[in-house]
Amino acid sequence: MTSSHQRPTEQETVFRPIAGSRSALEVADQIVYAIASGVYPEGERLPTVGRLAELMGVSKPTIGEAVRLLADAKVVEPRRGATGGTVVLTSDIPLELLKLSRLRRASTLSELCEARRPVEIALARLAAEHATESDFEQLEMANRMLVAAMTPREWTRANNLFHYGIGWASRNQHLAFFQREILEELAILLDDYDERYAVPERTIKEHRDTLAALRTGDPDVAERAMDEHLREFEELAPEFDRRLASRRP
Repeated sequence: MTSSHQRPTEQETVFRPIAGSRSALEVADQIVYAIASGVYPEGERLPTVGRLAELMGVSKPTIGEAVRLLADAKVVEPRRGATGGTVVLTSDIPLELLKLSRLRRASTLSELCEARRPVEIALARLAAEHATESDFEQLEMANRMLVAAMTPREWTRANNLFHYGIGWASRNQHLAFFQREILEELAILLDDYDERYAVPERTIKEHRDTLAALRTGDPDVAERAMDEHLREFEELAPEFDRRLASRRP
């Protein structure tokens, strides 16, 4: 629990107290989300080990273990000295790290799409009400990354950054947590899918339309845009699941 005299900053609200036997992996998972969602971008320092321990309610050695795990994956780099700290090296999170950080539940794309829809719709409605100009700038940046993406990993990274940005803009960390769970499950399920699963021009337009809808400040407009945004991906689910089932022993 955080000390009463030092309330979490807005950035620090991305971290939550942990309870469980896999605490180092849960710490790593929270840090991964803080990086992948753009809350702590490349080149920025994470809170100190002591501060992270305070925010997540775990020991400093537990934080140290998680940081070493991320450093081994070349996601962060601990540096010494007055200008040191734990510096973010990349937001390109290895899927192996996602698989390690917690037990996965992915089964079918259809099931994940069903779970994703109500969460993303609720987040879009809330983001329309609560997003700031800073949030919109973050979403604009994600859309520019999407347009510039040259590889499937860059595409997925930009796409997820956009959705994480909506989750952050909603100012509802509980819903954003469920969104993160679903997006990470999707990333792992689609990892070895060797065919394009989106039409770039359509997806880019949907992202732009969704951002424009959020800027109206009208939750109903935002919901309609997100409804259309999700449809493209949902249309893929039946065929994807058939192919996935055919490859299983």
